[in-house]
Amino acid sequence: MSHPAWHRPAVRVIASAFAALTVVTLSACSSTAEADDGGSAAATRTVDSVYGEIEVPVAPERVAAVSYDTPWQLMSLDVTPVAAQDYGRWISDFSAAQQEFVEGIPTIGSYGEINYEAIAATDPDLIIGEASELDEAAFDRLSDIAPTVVVGGDTRGDWSAITEDTAAAVGRSELWDEQKAEFEATRDRIKADYADVISGNEWIHFSLGDDASQFSIQQPTGATGNLVVNELGLEYGPGVPTDYADSGYGSYPLEQLGPIFDGVTVALTFANADGSPNQAVQAIEDNELFTRLSVAQNDHVFHLVTSVTDYTTATEWLNEVEEKVLAVL
Repeated sequence: MSHPAWHRPAVRVIASAFAALTVVTLSACSSTAEADDGGSAAATRTVDSVYGEIEVPVAPERVAAVSYDTPWQLMSLDVTPVAAQDYGRWISDFSAAQQEFVEGIPTIGSYGEINYEAIAATDPDLIIGEASELDEAAFDRLSDIAPTVVVGGDTRGDWSAITEDTAAAVGRSELWDEQKAEFEATRDRIKADYADVISGNEWIHFSLGDDASQFSIQQPTGATGNLVVNELGLEYGPGVPTDYADSGYGSYPLEQLGPIFDGVTVALTFANADGSPNQAVQAIEDNELFTRLSVAQNDHVFHLVTSVTDYTTATEWLNEVEEKVLAVL
């Protein structure tokens, strides 16, 4: 199976659940829930989630992150979780700051697994995860441990909606608004400063495929593809398929490199978090069919290290594209 951080396989959520996410806001007023022992009251707020309205603490202190991207999204919101997935298999794929952030945090299973007993042992007062990884049965089991907010968007790569709801759950909406504004200002400046470069090229963002005989294209429905196509307006070449999937990427046989890259003048792809070449991506670039492409022969293949999960990393991605790609072209 391919790396979940790059391909982000999607699990469809029923349409009515997504409809509930179109407006995700806190209730206008906090409520006060009395403690069972008649002692001090605990202030709560009502937030919307995929599986209905949830009462959460006004100021949660022990947040358990049970989905793959949730810790990084909490990191952007200055919230350190008390539990997270085990990233042992992929830890080198994350930045030094991300590795340091999760170091020592109790683990509750790896991607695709949940250890409910381990979550309960961390004594969370709030649990957060994504609908693409948590069905309603998992939500019910987690809710027996602590208030659980399951966030989601139109696709797994819809990190904007996902982080908006996450920020609401942990009481950091104001910070989220500031980060969104910074992203939009950076995006607009870059689009204005490099308008000729952007419009004067045909673009593509490729990566490893579902297996060694394939490569993939990051689609506008994915976390990175959305930035490339929708936010920066980098128009894909005429050969790039447009049958977009909720998964955010399409995987194709290496034999289709020529037709899909037809007309492309600039290609973006991934590098490891430390800047070294990714072995799977390098294998594609070493393939004879790839070396024949004009974009390869013109040395217009650019490798980016930033993985996008929220507005903070999205702004970092914009700055990296400006420095490594647009300013060079």
